[in-house]
Amino acid sequence: MGYVAVTAGEEVIERAEQLFEKQRVSGDSDSLDVAQLDGQLSRLTGQAMSEGGLYAPRLAALAVKQAQGDTVEAAFLLRAYRSTLERFDETRTTDPGEMIASRRVSPAFKDVPGGQILGATKDYTQRLLDFDDSDSQDPTEEWDLDDEGEPERLTNVTELLREEGLLHEPDEPDINEPSDTTRQSVTHPPDRDEVLQELARGETGAVTALAYSALRGYGEVHPTLAEVRVGQLPVQIEHPYTGDEVTVTHVDVTESEAVVPVYEKRDDPQFAFGYGLTFGRNERKAIGMTVLDASIQLDSDDAPAENPEFVLDTVDGMDSFGFIEHLKLPHYVTFQSILDRIRSIRERGAGEAEPDAETHANKQAVAEVNDDD
Repeated sequence: MGYVAVTAGEEVIERAEQLFEKQRVSGDSDSLDVAQLDGQLSRLTGQAMSEGGLYAPRLAALAVKQAQGDTVEAAFLLRAYRSTLERFDETRTTDPGEMIASRRVSPAFKDVPGGQILGATKDYTQRLLDFDDSDSQDPTEEWDLDDEGEPERLTNVTELLREEGLLHEPDEPDINEPSDTTRQSVTHPPDRDEVLQELARGETGAVTALAYSALRGYGEVHPTLAEVRVGQLPVQIEHPYTGDEVTVTHVDVTESEAVVPVYEKRDDPQFAFGYGLTFGRNERKAIGMTVLDASIQLDSDDAPAENPEFVLDTVDGMDSFGFIEHLKLPHYVTFQSILDRIRSIRERGAGEAEPDAETHANKQAVAEVNDDD
């Protein structure tokens, strides 16, 4: 029993990689430009940035191109690159209320301060293939969009509920410095900042699926979305000489807040809430985060979505996809061991069955003699 020797193993691996790269750029069409991916497929690159935990749109576009559109592979490339970077400073805590929102909808209230901002969306139209869409057409010629006007600070719906005393504030530990789960492993039971960090880097499909399990009845949380916002958040650092806060850039983010009625305090019922924020335009993931955040706060193991250890271990794309895809690698030793064990059990079973057959034949012969007598 042992690994099967492969002739010219390294050469075969190198040629397989070359074939992968050839298929990526083969065809009659021009090679995709990184700027095109960043501009026209920004949701794809945004998902890769979110799961990779690195806000770098052009690098994310390059990773998506290199991975042939596989977002998990792209996120892996971003995480690997991020691990080589030096951390030379930390930003100030950002207030999401400072977001310059390009989209803001509140399913909970019709009239909210600042109004509903539909922004760019197809949520209210039919999902149909457009066979007239082609590279030769320029649809922008028919658009009549007005981008004038200064952005205003929008009041969060949860702020309105908090002012009325309707929002239940969970008992959070006194944390002077938030944890960094990219440098330290999550400990269980995790603090809420650790939960939100892991969910923010979680794989979009896994976050959506687990949140959906709670909505389908495998949990107690079916929230009402207070609001969903898409926009740009300022990134501020402390000036090394003056000590003033300086805005160095803005990052595209999606934020979601949800409320859940809590009736334990019958004399003063309130709302619990879930929160989600992720890089790029990814409303589905942000909403899924709010459901899982609210579910984990129940501190119950009655449903998969309410178990923090189960949720955080499952949604990590690097871990889950790594375990799934490692099954493609050689498992000759383990399989041969299992195969030998099964064969041995079957042989022992066959050996024990033979004496039983001889004993039965002898008894049958004695019975026939007695009958003759």
